[in-house]
Amino acid sequence: MAAFIVIPPALTTPIARDATLATAMRDGDAAFRVFDNETARLCYERAFAIDSTRCDVLWKLARSNIDCGMVAPRDDRPRWFASSERLTRRCVSLYPDSSEAHFFLAVAIGQMTKVVGNKRRIELSREVKGEAETTLLIDPAHAGAMHILGRWNYEVAGLGWFSKMAAKIVYGGVPPGASYQQAKEWFENAIAERPDMPLNHLWLGETLIKLDDYAGARQALQVCLDLDDVLWDDSHTKAQARKKLHDIQGRK
Repeated sequence: MAAFIVIPPALTTPIARDATLATAMRDGDAAFRVFDNETARLCYERAFAIDSTRCDVLWKLARSNIDCGMVAPRDDRPRWFASSERLTRRCVSLYPDSSEAHFFLAVAIGQMTKVVGNKRRIELSREVKGEAETTLLIDPAHAGAMHILGRWNYEVAGLGWFSKMAAKIVYGGVPPGASYQQAKEWFENAIAERPDMPLNHLWLGETLIKLDDYAGARQALQVCLDLDDVLWDDSHTKAQARKKLHDIQGRK
């Protein structure tokens, strides 16, 4: 009698494929929560190899590339940030109604502004603002987009003379309404949505210093220090807050 061999279903069946994708995403999310950026990135890359068109695969891999790029050697950072920009642009093109797609495109472009020249930086900053605003049109309670608009106002308000001249070429002048007061309001909005994030309180404190509100700045910076870490780089955020508190000691 001939022997019958039972052949297990191929791992490429839709069920096996979906299970493998779900495992990769679950493992990536778990690594992200414990600030293990490299493991998270590798998990999301596995997911991307299975499905390169899924919304959360694209923006989470982009997020991980940003996180890894922020600690990479300076010469390597443009490569990481450019990869994140490509992934998020693809995500936006496939999922134009995804708030996270637009938000992480704004984040990726924001990181690119740190590795390009002044003229290109100003050009990109316009897109950062636009993507953050689009995020809020889709999700009006998106604290991350509020924070980006706070940072955008803070940076534009602090432009030097040369950069303002470049902005005049790109924008026809520095965009109206960009001010430290506007930055303060955006950071306060972000805090209303996510009071647990040290980063929001740090930048509110930084902005209040620019507005000569040292008592308010001290309060915001102290809150930053008292909160638990929620992002992988919150230890750096708190180090900045600690330094700022020292810098404004005794100022009224």
